[in-house]
Amino acid sequence: MRLLVFEFITGGGFINQPLPQSLLQEGHLMRNALLDDLCSITDLELLVLQDERLILIEQSPMTNLQYLIIAQEIDLHVFLSARQTDYDAVWLIAPETEGILVQWCQFFSQQGKYLYTSSQQAVTICQDKLATSEKLQTAGIACVPSHLYDLSLLEFATSWVIKANDSVGCDQVYLIESEQDWKNVLPGLQAEKTYIIQPYITGQTLSLSCLFNQGKAYYICCNQQHTYIEQQQFVLSACTVNIQDKNIQIYHALCQQIADAIPQLFGYVGIDFIETEAGENLILEINPRLTTSYAGIKAALGLNLAELVINLPNEPPELKKIRNQQVLVDIEQGYAHAS
Repeated sequence: MRLLVFEFITGGGFINQPLPQSLLQEGHLMRNALLDDLCSITDLELLVLQDERLILIEQSPMTNLQYLIIAQEIDLHVFLSARQTDYDAVWLIAPETEGILVQWCQFFSQQGKYLYTSSQQAVTICQDKLATSEKLQTAGIACVPSHLYDLSLLEFATSWVIKANDSVGCDQVYLIESEQDWKNVLPGLQAEKTYIIQPYITGQTLSLSCLFNQGKAYYICCNQQHTYIEQQQFVLSACTVNIQDKNIQIYHALCQQIADAIPQLFGYVGIDFIETEAGENLILEINPRLTTSYAGIKAALGLNLAELVINLPNEPPELKKIRNQQVLVDIEQGYAHAS
């Protein structure tokens, strides 16, 4: 099989714009971890899109793949339309922001290519945080309370989180603890975007890594997200992969509830949630694509998730973990190591 790997940030998605440094390291980590998994699979020919500006800093030891260099002024849609006979399937990693992920799902689906990511329908739901929350709550799944941004709802005796409804990671996610905080954040909000507000809930910010296929969920591990606040904006600095097993049955059940609510989810999915001080799990969002935690899973568990995803349409994943350790994925330094 000829597989195109398209990680949007490193693969030319911003070829005619400045590269967003806040997302570039995460893009590198996810893409390189994926390539490491894919390169060990036999009978797989890999084509990898790469922004020409990254060539000098890219040091890849992998030899059984071909990079397609995207130069400035190239229109990616035109380029990929001309090269579509060169690949049979696509592994797409892209942000949900501004509909980017769903647009590329649609593009490759129209080419008739098999996508190793969730369907366009699932991505359309998950890119809308408010719609996702409403859908999950209708299915009886607890979520962080979310409302469309309305200044009249803000009570400054309470801490709030304001975020773009289609934000990715911590991008455009702000903490508001006073009226002055709001005055500081307001000028940076974009008029064309939809924002939501949520009460700031103390507890652990966690994520679940799992596989989905045809309404079935396969829990892999739980991860802790490490964030800090800089000029009122949340910054994700690292994540610790495979942190605990104490709630494994609860996590299995939660993943399956989500699979029942959104059966169109496919492949690797990350589920962000808060474990409150009272022990309640409140869903924040669902990422229907690779997340940064993926970069630490092979080192933590010894699993080749890419191979499992490629085989998903034909057989359920065999999650035989050959090791069980915590791995820190350091986004700011750009590497993963056992912690």
